[in-house]
Amino acid sequence: MDNKNTNDEELKVIEPNTVNNDNNVNNSSNPSNDNATNTNDTINSSIETPPLDNTTPNVVNTTSNTTNEVNKVVVNEEKTTTETKKTKKNKQGHPIFLFLLIIFLFAFVFFLPDITNFINDYKAEKTGANELKSGKMSCTMTNTTNNLNYTYDIILTYEKNRLKESTMTTTSRLSDNATDSSILTEKQDSCLLLKNYLDENNIGMKVNCNVTAALQTTEERIDYRTLDLDFISSNIAEFEGFYPEYELDESVSAIETELTNSGYTCTRTER
Repeated sequence: MDNKNTNDEELKVIEPNTVNNDNNVNNSSNPSNDNATNTNDTINSSIETPPLDNTTPNVVNTTSNTTNEVNKVVVNEEKTTTETKKTKKNKQGHPIFLFLLIIFLFAFVFFLPDITNFINDYKAEKTGANELKSGKMSCTMTNTTNNLNYTYDIILTYEKNRLKESTMTTTSRLSDNATDSSILTEKQDSCLLLKNYLDENNIGMKVNCNVTAALQTTEERIDYRTLDLDFISSNIAEFEGFYPEYELDESVSAIETELTNSGYTCTRTER
C-alpha cells in the first residue's frame, strides 16, 4: 500500500512537470514556429519575387534600340537615294529645258513679224477697222527753194494694209527766179547712172529719168517682195539719194501717219 501511494504521488508529481514541460515545449516551440513562419515567408518571397536582373532588360532594350536605329538608317538611306535620283533627273532635265527654250526664243524672234501681222489682222477683223483692206494710197507734198520747186508723189500698193510695192516720183522744176538750168542736168545725170546700174542688176528696183528745159523727173519703182537690200547695202554709194525708206509688209497705216506728220497729204483707193 505504501508503495502504491508512493507511486501515485510520484506520478502526480511527474504529471504537473510533464504538463509544464509540455507547456514549456509549446511555449518554447512558439519562437520556432515564428522562425519557421518567417523562413516560409522568406522562401515564398524568394519564389514569388525573383531577384531583378538588371542586365536582362538592358539587353532587350539595347536590341530594340539597335533595331530602331538600323531601321532609321535604312529609311534615311532610302530617302537620300530618292533625293539623289530626283536631283540627277532635275540636273538632266535642265539642259533639255534650256535647249528647248533657246529654240523657242529663236523661233519667236524669226516669226515675230508674222505674229505681229496676225495679231493686227485679228484685231482689225474683230474691231471692224479698215486694216484688212487692200488698195493704193497716194501721198503728195511740195517744197520750194531758191532755184527749184519740188513735187513729191508717192503711190503705195498694199494688201491687207501690208506694203508690197511703191512708186516715188520726184519732179524738179526751175523756179521763176532761176537763171541756171545746170542743176537739172546734174539731177538727170545722177538718175541715168543709177538707171544703168539697176538695169544690169535685177534687184527689185527700177528707175526712169526724164528732163526738159525747165523740168527733170525721176521715177523710182520698188517691188519689196523681190528687193535685194543686201545688194543695195553693199553698193550704197551707187544709191545716193535713192535708198529705200520702207520694207516689205510694213504697216501702211504707220507709213501714212509718218508721211502726214512730214507734210504729205494722203488719200486711199481701196477695194
